[in-house]
Amino acid sequence: MLDKKVKIIATIGPSSQSSEMIQALAEKGTDIFRINLSHATENQLSSVVSNVRLAETKLNKHLSVLVDLPGPKIRIGSVIDGASLKIGDTLKIHYKDIQGTESDTSLNYPSILKNIAPGTIMYIDDGNIKLLAEENNNEYVRATVLVGGPLISYKGFSAEGISYTKNGVSENDKKSIELLLKYDVDAIAISFTQSAADVTDIKNLLPSNSTKLLIAKIETEAGVENAEEILKVADGLMVARGDLGLSVPFATVPNIQKQLIKLCNKKAKPVITATQMLESMINKPLPTRAEVTDVANAIIDGTDAVMLSAETTIGKYPLESVDTLVKIILETLKHSLFSEENADIELGNAVSHAAGIIADQINSKLIIAFTQSGVTAQRIAKYRHKQPIIAASQELSTLRNLNFSWGVYPFQISKTEGFSDLRKQALEIVTKNEFVTVEKNDTYVIAAGMPFGQSGTTNMIFIDKV
Repeated sequence: MLDKKVKIIATIGPSSQSSEMIQALAEKGTDIFRINLSHATENQLSSVVSNVRLAETKLNKHLSVLVDLPGPKIRIGSVIDGASLKIGDTLKIHYKDIQGTESDTSLNYPSILKNIAPGTIMYIDDGNIKLLAEENNNEYVRATVLVGGPLISYKGFSAEGISYTKNGVSENDKKSIELLLKYDVDAIAISFTQSAADVTDIKNLLPSNSTKLLIAKIETEAGVENAEEILKVADGLMVARGDLGLSVPFATVPNIQKQLIKLCNKKAKPVITATQMLESMINKPLPTRAEVTDVANAIIDGTDAVMLSAETTIGKYPLESVDTLVKIILETLKHSLFSEENADIELGNAVSHAAGIIADQINSKLIIAFTQSGVTAQRIAKYRHKQPIIAASQELSTLRNLNFSWGVYPFQISKTEGFSDLRKQALEIVTKNEFVTVEKNDTYVIAAGMPFGQSGTTNMIFIDKV
């Protein structure tokens, strides 16, 4: 198994939903399989989860399932067939619901219109239509068409600098949560997260003992501004660059990406960089050099995971896309690893930091983190050391959740019965690991918490030899 450290997420769709393809993607290096409930039926969700679990068994490799909630996607209303906009045309976006034409339309969330001032850039259909707001008279926003195209019913709408104010969880998302709780999924991505309340509202709909990760998708200006508060209650962030690039000036997206990755690294929580990573590989077997550079820069920034969307859902080359990510990751990590920048003096972090420093200084082959909740492994990973981090846990949910964390590889163990048993299990892990070959007298570092089996008690480092 390759020690690629950066995790790969593949979104599942028509090109990749078969059992054979999911297994092949996992063999190539995919760690997490994503399902977007905006585009998947219950039967498709059930099938994908079953196929992932089958691949997990066949490959003896922990795999994870991430499900996106649809969220409050802002859309235009019904439009007559054949409507089209040309550059220079005027389009009125009405506060009240109307039948759309080539000159008039409306929104499913009209409340956002009150925040649109003259000069605001607006988009329809993922940016295929571009508009400039000229007037807002509380009955409609009058806009000039800057980029034209077909005006099609229910296409997405966004505007730079404008956020939608949520009023609790939508009925659609409530139904989606009920659905995914029936299936063996590991993480939930919350679309259009703009505040900490958006995360806690979802968390309150889950069972109190739920171990599902909650990943907040940052794709609006409000989400960016409130990211630190959001991360206090979320388990990680996704830099959703597609909608984000339509909500803020697109030139600001690279710096926002760096800012969000740095924030997550500091807090030892996973961050996913998403959207158009290898967009050209939807139709071509090789990426553009700009895409290669983009992926490498996300890795250098410190992203825990990189995500494929259309490349693996509808693309012609899903396996080649994953293989390309693996090659970029391995090459980039030859030159970019350890970071002192994330160090702090909180006890658990200090011990985890020291474990990596010791491993580097004595040239240990592996770091083994005995962990109940996964926090010990995440704390070590935040410093980006060169050694593979083997996360030893008896909790299956913890092992799958650690698939989201940089450089961490899950290993299932039995309950640890005292210190001598911990050493015995650690030696077994070292000799069975698939990342490095160990020889007699090679050292490895163990990090754990005492008393054993209690979450959040990282307080022990031990050096052992083969």
